[in-house]
Amino acid sequence: MTRPRQLTPQDVMFVGGETSRIYQHTGGLTLMDASDRPGFGYASLRRHLEERIASIPHFRWKLHEPPLGLDLPYWVEDERFSFDHHIRRIGVPLPGDREALGELAAYLYSRHMDRSRPLWELWFIEGLANGQYGLFTKLHHSMMDGEGANRLGAQICDFEPDAPPREIDPTIAEARPGPVPQPWQEGLNAALHLSRLPFRAGREMLDAAWLEFSRRLPFASRPAEHPPAPVASFNADIGSERGFVFGSVPLADVKSVKNHFDVTVNDVVLALVAGSLRGYLLQRGELPDASLRASIAVSLRAEDDRALSNQVTAAGVTLATDLGDPVDRLQAIAAESERAKDEARHGGKGFLEMVSLLPPVLVNVMMSMTPPALVPKVTGFNLMVSNVRGSPLPMYVGGARITEIYPMSIIAPGNGINVTCISYLDKLEFGLTIEPKVFPDPWLLIDGLGETLEEYLKWIGPVERG
Repeated sequence: MTRPRQLTPQDVMFVGGETSRIYQHTGGLTLMDASDRPGFGYASLRRHLEERIASIPHFRWKLHEPPLGLDLPYWVEDERFSFDHHIRRIGVPLPGDREALGELAAYLYSRHMDRSRPLWELWFIEGLANGQYGLFTKLHHSMMDGEGANRLGAQICDFEPDAPPREIDPTIAEARPGPVPQPWQEGLNAALHLSRLPFRAGREMLDAAWLEFSRRLPFASRPAEHPPAPVASFNADIGSERGFVFGSVPLADVKSVKNHFDVTVNDVVLALVAGSLRGYLLQRGELPDASLRASIAVSLRAEDDRALSNQVTAAGVTLATDLGDPVDRLQAIAAESERAKDEARHGGKGFLEMVSLLPPVLVNVMMSMTPPALVPKVTGFNLMVSNVRGSPLPMYVGGARITEIYPMSIIAPGNGINVTCISYLDKLEFGLTIEPKVFPDPWLLIDGLGETLEEYLKWIGPVERG
């Protein structure tokens, strides 16, 4: 007999943390070149997507939510599933340039998804300049993390224009939701989970106390204390509308900087974000004296974990925006990020772990009631920065060549910007999700990424750049 399939505590933020102004879905803006595909259009792409998506069970699952938000929802089959609710078309306003496309992506993102249906949407975008087409994807974060979405994209896309469908990974194809739980099952599960809350909270506090005690032993290496995050101008309240700007930098140049300074690609990403934000805030007279801090995603996946799920935690890292020298800034970021990731992977307790103890209704209250200016002090960070590894090979969808991929992600009160990037082909492609009221002229942030990269390239010279 199949048992109900309930979300895990790690997913509670994504279901309980949604309010009238907070969206817990991610987005992706994909640009496609179909210049050599005369029959390409909405109808042909929809046929392709329906064929591929039909083989992925997750796309037919919806949430069944217990009353009052006292327990986590369950995944169940949508018996009335229809592609008409999920695959649609829209045109970008003239002149179809990057500013108009950014506004359209922000508009599509800034709408809650219907929780009575599977939590995904695909929008085919027409009217772009240079004969391109776009595809905007919305996936609720309760379905999967960035790595899961990446694996999902590999099932929908191909590495040649007219490839036959690939065999679906068994961990995806064989996944099944559970039945709709009976009311008595919901009540019993909720009662059991709530009764365990004091014990779990006490255990987490004991674990944290023991970790702190062990660090204070004479023979233990104690990590450096991190200063609190300052309150920046963008650590403000947010509305229900979003802004979106996007751009790319050469991946080869990022790797040249990485190799020269013996750091990671993620360290360089953080340094580019730090340099761009520092320049933007300095120009506006809003740079805090203390360094901004970023929350970075840390994957907890085993190498052989192929599931479409959330396997991620977070760690706080300095952006060293108080340092004027870009090299000093990069080295400070690299030194702290490695320690932070190691601690997160080995049981360090952060904000997400503590929130996962709560039922959805309390997470919702917490997200609604916390003063925005208090958020950096409670969470220890000013913004979120994520870096996802994409494909080094050209990809195709429905025969059209994918030319660019720009991710869009979650902001919340007190965190008015999210920076997410993905590597694709020879570029590192950035998508910045913002609260428009606190970031006038947001395209300057995209320009700042390239300008900061050029600062580092000046240090290493033309020989190392290749």
